[in-house]
Amino acid sequence: MYSRHLLLIILLFTCPALAGCNGSKPAVAEHAPTLYQPTPDATPAKTAPNETPKLTDVEAAVQRVFKGAAVVDPDYKSSFLVGDFNGDTSQDLAVVLKPVPEKIADMNARPFWLLRDPRVPYDPRTPLHIEKDDVLLAVIHGYGANDWRDPEATQTFLLKNVVGADMRVQDGKEFVKNNTGPHRPRPQGDLIGEKLKGSEGYLYYNAANYSWYDPKTFKGEPEAPGPFHGGRRTQ
Repeated sequence: MYSRHLLLIILLFTCPALAGCNGSKPAVAEHAPTLYQPTPDATPAKTAPNETPKLTDVEAAVQRVFKGAAVVDPDYKSSFLVGDFNGDTSQDLAVVLKPVPEKIADMNARPFWLLRDPRVPYDPRTPLHIEKDDVLLAVIHGYGANDWRDPEATQTFLLKNVVGADMRVQDGKEFVKNNTGPHRPRPQGDLIGEKLKGSEGYLYYNAANYSWYDPKTFKGEPEAPGPFHGGRRTQ
């Protein structure tokens, strides 16, 4: 009798610790908790680089930079091009403009752009001016998440005397590969090919400025005017 009571007491104390006492399943060991991972900061949605530019986007970029002092020239069938024209891997916008006559003074004030004539060496002692009948090429350099469409993309070159026919983007690396020798330009990025005043040539960026390359007359790189929007040279 004593042995039976002792056995009963032992069972009463040990049963709660046994998985089979109440028919429940054996306990499963917990895994260590996953380490905390902070949520990444949200970034602006980037426009697909190969997306064809819309005229409304181009007009918005022109308005952002020129504040109504210039408009997209409607006389040109292909009035804008997109490429990495200064070699910084961001997409830029090249667009043909005409100044608004009553705002010529605002154009010449040029708060956000550099006025250049790529066909002549740059000389800061000889300032250029915009006339009401000028046809101009603006190159708006891309910035931030959305390149030339970005609200902060305002730094611009405004170029005189370089709007020609059959304007097109020429890949910079392909150009360098197909044009060897000492007498060739060293573009930083893509070029703009066109026919200008009867000659085939290219508009390109090098040493913080835009220059004109005519294969028949090219004699070497012009002197650098100073740093502005530097990019990586296409070699």
